[in-house]
Amino acid sequence: MSGLGLLVVSFLPWYSAGGHDLTAWQAFSVTDILMAVAAAAALTVAIVAAAHISVSYPPAGSSVTGLLGIIAFACVLFRLLDPPGAAGVGREVGVWIGLIASAGVALGGYLGMQEPRPRAHAGPDQPQSAR
Repeated sequence: MSGLGLLVVSFLPWYSAGGHDLTAWQAFSVTDILMAVAAAAALTVAIVAAAHISVSYPPAGSSVTGLLGIIAFACVLFRLLDPPGAAGVGREVGVWIGLIASAGVALGGYLGMQEPRPRAHAGPDQPQSAR
């Protein structure tokens, strides 16, 4: 979900200057591409895992997604602290949601690399009603 959110939020206003709003695509030259790549990686892992297309791709793809999410988070955080352009540039809602979404991509990549926990199930010595 964070991958899709990061992709969508890149089209929202991120900065305002002189009465004009700028999206991530208008304000950045490299950060927007890194965000799109991180979002695409997260979406591919989610699609492959949900469709059961491959057993080995989700853990491997999650490691790449986690790294790309960390890079995207660092770039968005840098641009939150140091907006592009001249002084007087205001921060809009997109940059804040983008920071949260990029953190979600990084966290999702990390969690996707973890071993699945075994599910607790009723053993043969437990009554049928407890199963």
